[in-house]
Amino acid sequence: MNPPPSRFRTKIGTASLIVAPALMSVGDLMHPPESWDVPTQVAIIATAAARWYLAHLLLFVGLLLFVPGILLVTKTLARHRPAFAYASRLLILASVGSLSAVFGFEMVEGGFAARADHAAAVALLETFNSSVLVALTPGLLAFFVGTGLFVVPLASSGGPLRWPAVCFGLGALLILGEIITAQVILSQVGNVLILLGGIGFARALRSEELASVAEVAS
Repeated sequence: MNPPPSRFRTKIGTASLIVAPALMSVGDLMHPPESWDVPTQVAIIATAAARWYLAHLLLFVGLLLFVPGILLVTKTLARHRPAFAYASRLLILASVGSLSAVFGFEMVEGGFAARADHAAAVALLETFNSSVLVALTPGLLAFFVGTGLFVVPLASSGGPLRWPAVCFGLGALLILGEIITAQVILSQVGNVLILLGGIGFARALRSEELASVAEVAS
């Protein structure tokens, strides 16, 4: 007998909550240093182009795989705070486009900096930072606002989802700090915290499903 669709979605979602942040953590742990000084950043990329490309590829793939997990967590929140859950889903899904664009450009910049001359690579990065990144900023901020909308209610609930929500929220704050300060160590720790939160969410939601199945069976 095939499992009902809700159980199948739960399995996909719980796997997403572990696999996606694991890939993003690996990607960020191998990420070269960053700098808001464009010539310095281009020089760093040029000397570690393969690492730069692979790190952002893993971040990109992890981000896409994270969608089912986020939908599962916000579905749980929707039972008690439907407005928060809806707004969180809307903002986080909208942010996937902006984040994907950033990761895609970073991969392009990695290959370009390794093959083109320094001045051309600097010009490309300056153009992205001065025009494209400005347009993407609202989408990037949407990720952090959307994360806060599901993290805060779950963290204040006092249930089994409390500590995973706290880990997830702290991780997101550290990643935001890395974006502002260009200190990669912050996002490295942040992604590991999100991984721990994802594991906690997956365990709690899986246990909840098994308890529900057992109750129906009895």
